[in-house]
Amino acid sequence: MSGENKEIQGSIFNFLGNLFDKHNITSVIVGGYALIVNKVQRMTFDIDFMLTQEDCEKIEPELLDIGYTVLSRQQAFLQLNGKKTGLRDLDFLITDKNTLNKIIADGKKTIIAGQEFNIPSPEHLIMMKIHSISENKKRELKDLPDIVQLLEANSINPSKREIMEMFEKFNEKNLYKRVLGLMGRK
Repeated sequence: MSGENKEIQGSIFNFLGNLFDKHNITSVIVGGYALIVNKVQRMTFDIDFMLTQEDCEKIEPELLDIGYTVLSRQQAFLQLNGKKTGLRDLDFLITDKNTLNKIIADGKKTIIAGQEFNIPSPEHLIMMKIHSISENKKRELKDLPDIVQLLEANSINPSKREIMEMFEKFNEKNLYKRVLGLMGRK
């Protein structure tokens, strides 16, 4: 059956949760929904997941079959466009199993549309944001406020050694100074 004839019944989260269960896929919601669960108010339209390449390959054919199209494909990233009613754009960040398991172990679970999803800890989200900025300076306008809000909303002291080390890992000492300045710290 072609994707044009298939319909999503109920929430896209319900569909995705069932699809992941069907293929025994472990994933983590990242991006805007993960920020919301971690106390940062954010308007978001797409849904971002982190999973392994192998798991992404398991579900991609079914997603294409229901009407998604590939908008962008890179080594560690797949972006799907959902033009049909009921489909939300999907971004898949590809990682290795060890990294995924660490993020899950340090994170938490949340329920969206009756489905259980893994969410990263605020610290892992901060690290992802720093990494994103280090790879693409244009991301700073969007990701820097998220970093500050994650720290503030989750009562994380930005002066903690572990936080400073995140910035150092990606050679972002100046960004760290900006975060401290925005938070009224030196």
